[in-house]
Amino acid sequence: MSVDKLRVFHEELLQEEEVKVSELPTEIQGRIRGFNLMRKKLEKNPDDEKLFLQLQKQAVKLGDEVQNFIENDYDDDDSDDDNDDSDGKSDSKSKGDKPALSTTRGKTSNDKDDNKPAKTKVTTGGAFGNSMMEKKIRSVMESRGDNRIRITDLESIIGKEADYPEQQVNNIKLRKVFLSSDYRLV
Repeated sequence: MSVDKLRVFHEELLQEEEVKVSELPTEIQGRIRGFNLMRKKLEKNPDDEKLFLQLQKQAVKLGDEVQNFIENDYDDDDSDDDNDDSDGKSDSKSKGDKPALSTTRGKTSNDKDDNKPAKTKVTTGGAFGNSMMEKKIRSVMESRGDNRIRITDLESIIGKEADYPEQQVNNIKLRKVFLSSDYRLV
């Protein structure tokens, strides 16, 4: 394995969304720094398959964390700017919103909650998922060298129990493999 084949989802996502690493929470920034250190180790020893797989898994997790931040916190900051000018001009956008977000995630009545599903979870045509989920699924399949993914991996990526016999995730369709704990790409 080589560093060139490593898919760095969080960097792709940050570039697509035009978000800087410095705008992320310090926890995620620290994880990205750790990831970059491990990537440098892989550059020095490109044949270390175990390190490559570890980095690939960490890249998926980081991509997920960055996506969650962008969907929940960062987008909510943008919608605050549109709805109420006095809140949008505060210097501590993410710090001021985090306590409110943690309390509203469990509740169903809030303007922010109404905006989130339309932006992130559902695309046109009633399909489930988003491009990041699709990229993660394809990455897992690529790392296995097969067009299959374990049910447990699929469910951890999509955040729910997979539909039977077929699961649609963004632009891909997966079908349960008979007498197996895998879904395959259709």
